[in-house]
Amino acid sequence: MKPVRYSLLVMMAVVLTFTQTTQAQKTWSLEKCIDYALENNINIKRQKVGADQATNNHKQARRNMLPSASANVSHSYNFGKTLNRDIYEYVNQEFQYGDASASTSVTVFDGLRKINTIKKRKYEMLAQLQRIEEARYDVTMNVVTYYLMVLSAMEQKDIREEQLAVTMEQIEQVEQQIQVGKKAKGELLEIKAQAASERADLTAAKNELDMAYVDLTQVMNLDTTGQFNIEMPENLQITGKQNIEPTDSVYSRALSDFPSIQRARYELESARKNLKVTKGTYMPELSFGAGISSYFSSLSEPTYIRQMRDINVRTGLQLSLSIPIFNQFNRRTTVANARLDVEDNQLMLQEQKQNLYKKIQRAHNEARAAFENYQANREALESYQQAFDYAEERYEVGLVDAVEYRIAKNDLARARSNLSQSKFNFIFRLKILEFYMGKAMEI
Repeated sequence: MKPVRYSLLVMMAVVLTFTQTTQAQKTWSLEKCIDYALENNINIKRQKVGADQATNNHKQARRNMLPSASANVSHSYNFGKTLNRDIYEYVNQEFQYGDASASTSVTVFDGLRKINTIKKRKYEMLAQLQRIEEARYDVTMNVVTYYLMVLSAMEQKDIREEQLAVTMEQIEQVEQQIQVGKKAKGELLEIKAQAASERADLTAAKNELDMAYVDLTQVMNLDTTGQFNIEMPENLQITGKQNIEPTDSVYSRALSDFPSIQRARYELESARKNLKVTKGTYMPELSFGAGISSYFSSLSEPTYIRQMRDINVRTGLQLSLSIPIFNQFNRRTTVANARLDVEDNQLMLQEQKQNLYKKIQRAHNEARAAFENYQANREALESYQQAFDYAEERYEVGLVDAVEYRIAKNDLARARSNLSQSKFNFIFRLKILEFYMGKAMEI
């Protein structure tokens, strides 16, 4: 029984370890990070609340086209000197009195104010929906930025680890050569000093990676970085000449549906409809109404039901016309301000277009410069690699000392680091252009 029980315990431990390892190795793709950030971003949630409010305002503007209706019921107990409505004389006695009424009215014409208000509210709602898209765009770009920073930090750490691993192998080789008298002890000390420096660089790279993870989780509104790892894309190399879209091409595509431009357009249309609403205040307002009422008095002999239903019932129809004549020039001022608001929104739309073009132009130039920098660093790496290979061959046969070898090795490590940084910088600049063109953020 003991061997069987021991085997079961071992199997359970293996399963538990595998489960914990699987959970710890769970990775997040860029798409998953973006989706999580979009779902948990506070600003996006607030903009959605604003969109719900704008939707309610639009619905209410449409409901305002419906007739209005009201009903009133009251009952009172009177004593002392009181008017008897049946004989229209004052009496000094106690009695009860009750009345009920219902009325309805509908606007026939109001200078199209209600219709234009509906259109105004509609454009306000559409503008608020574009604010949601603006917030989503900002969050997406922030996640892409910090995701690439993590990838860059991961690659920098790998470079430092590889560099240290090579140095540690070299220490073992030199120690063996010292034992047979082929190397001096001073060279071993030089290499160990190099290893100490590389350990410090590796520690700094790990700290940079940890901070990059913190920045990414914060922009995602993720509570903890525990068991949080992002996946390294398999094909993240830049090959050949990259196709960088011209500024005008990117701008023409962004101009049609970029959120800030669409929002400015909707706000301009809303201002134009508001101008029509204010102009409508100069027009007369015609409304139609109907009502019915009845009352009961205990001073009268008929019963309550007969008085309310047959004797005291009154009905009526009403047609009202309100003509604006003079209100201290308030309407004129309101219309003038509404016209200025239209002009301001026109300028705002132009400003948004100019800002968009400037941003795209800058992004295009930065992407082109980043690609040229990447190419220069790639060529530099090839040169430093050849220089290091040559120095390594000469060092192995004793033609150069450890100091010269260490310089060549450091130059190669620095070239690899520069190439990695320039690669991620170019990818980021390219993603900005794709962002303006409305492409999905993928790596």
